[in-house]
Amino acid sequence: MKRILRWVYRAKYRLLGRRMGQPEALPTLERGLVLIQIDGLSFLHLQRALQEGRMPYLARQIRKGRFQVAPWFAGFPTTTPVVTAALLYGQLDAIPGFRWYERMRREPVVMKRPAHVRRVAARLRSGGGSGLLRGGACYASLFDGGAERTVFTLSTMGLPGLLSGVQGLGLFLMVLLNPGRIWRILRMVARDILDELWYGIRSWEAGWRFLRDPTGLFRTAFLALGSALLHELLTFSLSMDIHRGISPLYAIYVLYDEAAHRYGPDHPVAFRALRRLDAYLREIDRMAGFARRPYDLYIFSDHGMTPSEPFARRFGRSLGDFVREYMVQPVTLDERVEPDDRRWRSWRYLMVEMRGLERTLSPRGAQVVRAARAYVQRQAPRPHEGEGGPFGRRADVVVRASGPLAHLYITAAPHPLSLSEIAVQWPRLLDALIEHPGIGLVIGREGEDVFLMGRYGAHVIRADGRSSIYGQDPLTDPERMAPEGRWLDGERIVQELARLARLPDSGDLILLGAWDGQAVITFEDQRGTHGGLGGAQEIAFLVFPADRPLRPQGWRDARDFHAYLSETYQRTSLPD
Repeated sequence: MKRILRWVYRAKYRLLGRRMGQPEALPTLERGLVLIQIDGLSFLHLQRALQEGRMPYLARQIRKGRFQVAPWFAGFPTTTPVVTAALLYGQLDAIPGFRWYERMRREPVVMKRPAHVRRVAARLRSGGGSGLLRGGACYASLFDGGAERTVFTLSTMGLPGLLSGVQGLGLFLMVLLNPGRIWRILRMVARDILDELWYGIRSWEAGWRFLRDPTGLFRTAFLALGSALLHELLTFSLSMDIHRGISPLYAIYVLYDEAAHRYGPDHPVAFRALRRLDAYLREIDRMAGFARRPYDLYIFSDHGMTPSEPFARRFGRSLGDFVREYMVQPVTLDERVEPDDRRWRSWRYLMVEMRGLERTLSPRGAQVVRAARAYVQRQAPRPHEGEGGPFGRRADVVVRASGPLAHLYITAAPHPLSLSEIAVQWPRLLDALIEHPGIGLVIGREGEDVFLMGRYGAHVIRADGRSSIYGQDPLTDPERMAPEGRWLDGERIVQELARLARLPDSGDLILLGAWDGQAVITFEDQRGTHGGLGGAQEIAFLVFPADRPLRPQGWRDARDFHAYLSETYQRTSLPD
C-alpha cells in the first residue's frame, strides 16, 4: 500500500511541478532539513494541547518514539523578529523589539513593513551572519535567511514567488489534484464565521451593530478565506519542495499566534487553531516519508504567549499620555499604536503573489483578482506613515511598544539620555513611572551601568558584569514582577535585560508591563501578549528527531540552534 501511495504522490507532484516550472533536484542520500515554526505557542500550552487531544497526530508520533519534545529559551525580547534573526543568521543584537525608533535616522521601525525588514536584513548580512537557508526555500517569514526561493517573505516581498510560473491550467491542476484542500478551506471559513458570531459579539449593542451591518459578516468570511488560502498554499508548497528534494526548508505558521492575541492563549479558538496545525504537520510529515531523499523534521516555537490586560483599558489612558503629563512642560508625542491588521496580512501576501498570475488568467479571472485587491486596499487598516507628532512636526517624545515591552525616546535631546539627565530635566517623570502600578520595571543607563528600577529598590549591572542591589530587588517584587510562573532564572533575566538596554537602538528608558503571576500588562490592545517577561511567553518548545542527542534546555538562545543546524545540515562547500 505504501508503494502505491508513494507512486501516486510522486506522479501528482511531478505533474504539478512541471506545470509550475519547478524541476526536481538531483537524487541524494544526504539528509534534508525541514523547519516548521509555530508562532507564539509556549511549551506549557503545547503540553496541554497534547494531553487534551488537540494535536492527535503529533502526540501519536511522540508516543511512538519518533520525536522528543523539550522546552527552550529562544531569545529576548520574546518576539518573532529577534528569534528569527538569531535562528537564520546567528545574530541577536540587531533588533530591540517588534517596534523601535532609530535615533540616527530619525525614523520609526516596524517589523511588518517590507522596507523596514529589508533594511534590518541587510544589516544582519553585513554583520557577518551566514544565512541558514542557502540553497533552500523560505515561507511566510520576516527574513529569507539566504534562501534560493522565498514565498510570503517580507524581506523579499515583490520578487517572483509561488505563482510566478503557474499557467491557467497549472492553477486548475492545483485545485483538481487536491480536492481535500477545498473541503478544508470551506470548513475553516465556516468555523471562523461561527467563532466571530459566538465569541466576537460581547454586548447587545455590539451584537445589534453586527446584525445591522451585513458587511461585517462578509468581512469576517473574507478574512477567514484569506487565512485558509494562505496556509493551504503554504502547506502545498512545502509538500512540493519535499517531493522535489529541496533542503533546507523553513516555514512559519501564525494561526495560533493570531488567535491567541485576539482571544487569549487559553481560549478555545486558539486551541482549535492547533488542531488545524496538527493536520498540516501530518501532511508535511507524511510527504517526507514518500520523498526521494531522507528528511529530518524539527517543529518549534519562537516564544510563548501570556494572558494580558491592555494598559489603556486598565488605567483609562495610554502610556504616552501618562508620560506627557509628567514631563510638565508641553511636549509633542509620537505614540504609534497601529491598528491590528494581523488578519489582513494573509490577503496582502496573496495579492502580491496574484499580481504575477493576472497576466496568465483570462480577462474575467484577472478582473476578479483586481477586484479582490481593490477591496483589500480599501478595507485593510493602513499603517501610520511619516513621523513626528501633530501636523507632521517631529515629536519630542516617542513611544514604541511591542506588547508588554515599551521603548521611550526623548528626542528633544540630540543624543541618548542617561538616567541623571532625565532626572535633572524631568524630575517627576522617573518617580511617576516607577510608582505606576501597571509598570513592573523601569530600565535606564548611566554610562555603561544598567539600572533596573522598581518601587522599593534597584538592581544595578556594572560594565564588568557585577551586580549590586539597593533596597528590594525589583525582579522579586511579588506585586509587579512576581517570580511565580517564571521559567528563566534571575541571573539570566538580569543578563538579558542588561544586553537589551545596551543595544544602540533601545530607548532612553525601557518599560516592562507589570506581571502579577496570572496576567501581564500590555501596551497594545491584546488579550494574549509576548515581548517581555512573565508567564508562558518566556518558554518556547522544540520537537526534534528522537535519534538526535539534543539538550535545548541548556542553549543560550536561538543562536545555538543556528550553530547546531549549520554544523549538521549545511555542507561546507556551499558559498556564503
